[in-house]
Amino acid sequence: MNIGIIGCGYVAEFYGKTLGNYPSLKLIGAYDKNEENLKAFSSRWPGRAYTSLQQMLDDPSPAMVVNLTNPRDHFEVTRQSLDAGKHVYSEKPLAMDFGAAAELVELADQKNLLLSAAPCSLLGETAQTIWKALKEGVIGRVRLVYANFDDGMIAPQLSPWQWRNELGIPWPARDEFEVGCTYEHAGYV
Repeated sequence: MNIGIIGCGYVAEFYGKTLGNYPSLKLIGAYDKNEENLKAFSSRWPGRAYTSLQQMLDDPSPAMVVNLTNPRDHFEVTRQSLDAGKHVYSEKPLAMDFGAAAELVELADQKNLLLSAAPCSLLGETAQTIWKALKEGVIGRVRLVYANFDDGMIAPQLSPWQWRNELGIPWPARDEFEVGCTYEHAGYV
């Protein structure tokens, strides 16, 4: 499947590095409103550098958009991508509230498009085995789900505002802290 990446910040480098593990995916191009991030990403990974989000959405080549924008932009970029007829895989969270996320799911369903979001750990063997056991009634009826997530304090000891990926693009520390751990990381557990 031909893909286009929207958002060439910190995490885009990791997507670019692992793309070779998925030979069925071909990067057609990328877009970022930050021209320096777009230039750095496009210099390292194949595909065209789109000059606008609309240019990518108007291009029939990418069948799927990989939304790597900042969390507050996820809803709008995903909505526009679905409206343009593109399948979407979005970084977490899908949207900043449940109602907006449900709206995206409904839109994708109406347009018969695939919509998914990170983390994809749900697709792993452990989660799929548990899901199968639940569906088949093997482990009984679920009455409570509890998860605990504690990475410990990363600031100031680890200085996350100084983290950079291999392209020199900074980790979005402010976004991570303002959006918060629940939206940014709870999906992993």
